[in-house]
Amino acid sequence: MKRILATIVVCLTAVAFTFAQEATPLPAKVLPMFGKIAKTEAQQKSDEKFLKSSDASFSTRPEASKFFMERGWQYLNEGQIDTAMHRFNLAWLLNPDNSETYWAFGLVTVARGNPAEAVEYYQKALSYEPKNALLLSDLANCYLAIYNQNPKKKTLKQATAYTQQALAADAQNAFACFAMSQVEYHNKKYAEAWTWLHKGRELNITAMDYTYLMQLIEKMPDPKGFFNQKEQAEEQSE
Repeated sequence: MKRILATIVVCLTAVAFTFAQEATPLPAKVLPMFGKIAKTEAQQKSDEKFLKSSDASFSTRPEASKFFMERGWQYLNEGQIDTAMHRFNLAWLLNPDNSETYWAFGLVTVARGNPAEAVEYYQKALSYEPKNALLLSDLANCYLAIYNQNPKKKTLKQATAYTQQALAADAQNAFACFAMSQVEYHNKKYAEAWTWLHKGRELNITAMDYTYLMQLIEKMPDPKGFFNQKEQAEEQSE
């Protein structure tokens, strides 16, 4: 549930947060895997101190990693992305084989406006959980975000493939339904796009992308009449 909520939060905040355009670089502690840069001697000693403290507080490091992941999801659900990212990094430091850390790195990287960079983290998470429906749909949506930035057929094919895998793993995955709606939209199959959008709406309307909804309405009115006019769609988003 925490990951589902976090995915919704990221979907809602990805447009609002354009971290990639920030003038000031983010500190390493809030970048995936601490920025993947060599640490100073002081930072290494700080890590050792943290690990010893965790060893004294938890029976195993995987248990400690799980604890910090839970705190990270909570912060992410509250919209505190940097604080969440630091907790995810600590969870990764404790257990580099915790698949959720890479999943979280992917979510945050997308939210910061860098979907292309997020792919490697989702792929790493999938190496641990290849049949996870939510993870597959997150990767599909990541490729859709890349496609929106730089439309290429290869990217759309990747988004389609991961969406199909997500639906095969769980046909009731609302995020995958919304992803397939966008895939059909980009293929100019607007009736099919509406079918998938309504299926996703029936499963989880809070995960709907209202910016995309308005784009679909521009191409074709809602066949079901649920969103009869743009004004109604806008009211739904408020």
